Parts: sequence; structure tokens; C-alpha cells
Amino acid sequence: MDPDDIYFPEAEDIGPHAIAFAQVMFAHSEFEREVCSLQGVITNDLSFGERRSNQWRARERPERMAKLIKTHLGDDLQETEPIVKLLSDAIGPCDQRNFLAHGEWWSFNTRTLTITIRSRTRWNDGQPKHVEYTAQEIEALQHVPTAMNRDSQDTPEVRV
Repeated sequence: MDPDDIYFPEAEDIGPHAIAFAQVMFAHSEFEREVCSLQGVITNDLSFGERRSNQWRARERPERMAKLIKTHLGDDLQETEPIVKLLSDAIGPCDQRNFLAHGEWWSFNTRTLTITIRSRTRWNDGQPKHVEYTAQEIEALQHVPTAMNRDSQDTPEVRV
């Protein structure tokens, strides 16, 4: 045991980490809303993405979105590839957000200022059992999924 570790820390011990996590959650909520909106534009049904059956897991999204585009808009939409790439790029940050949200905030090291998140499940897909994060590393997770934000110049615009 490291004498600098605080097991099951109190919120006041990890304030910057907790704030960074809240920022990540808001950013991911925005991302989810944008995915839902995009599904609505593609299908011409604004409630499409709000149905549980259409709220796809991050790892399924690129392929399923490509199929949705092909079904509703055909093969010629030039934005398909950038949309699929954006959704593929978001898988890692979404996985990490899920790990932060569902893991145990288990230990805080006062020397390194890292929080250790412990998986509550033994994963078969290589998910690490313990992951250390600084507040800055958590904060960085909010930037990738917001790439779908309409203000981004690199964001594909779908016109139907």
C-alpha cells in the first residue's frame, strides 16, 4: 500500500477530477444528442434516434449509421465516409467515459494526483482492471465527441 493513496476518497479530495468528469458527461450528452439529430435528418423522422432500438452502442454506430444513410439517402452521399470516421474516432472516448461512469473511483494518490478507477467487471475484451487518470486526462475526453458540434468547420454537413 502506498502511503499517498486515499482509498474511496471523498469528493473534496478529488475536486478537479470530479469537475472534469462532469464536463465529460455534459460533452458526451451533447454528442449523443447530435447523433440522435443526425439520425433524424437522415431518416426524415425527428423521433428516430429517440427510440431505444435506435440508440446504438458506440462500437455499432459507424456501421449502422452507414447502413442508415445508404437505406435512406443512397450510395452517393459524400458525407458518409467522414461521418463514419467521426463515429469510429469517438469509440475510444465513449469507452473511457463508460469506464469512468461505471467503474469504482477506488483510490486517489495525493503525490501523483491520479485517481484509480477500478472495473467492477472482469472484461474479456482486454479492458484494464485498473486505470489511473489525472484531472487533465479526464478533461481531455470531452473534446473528441463534441467534434459533431455544428460549429466545427470539419464536421460533415448532411443535406437532403
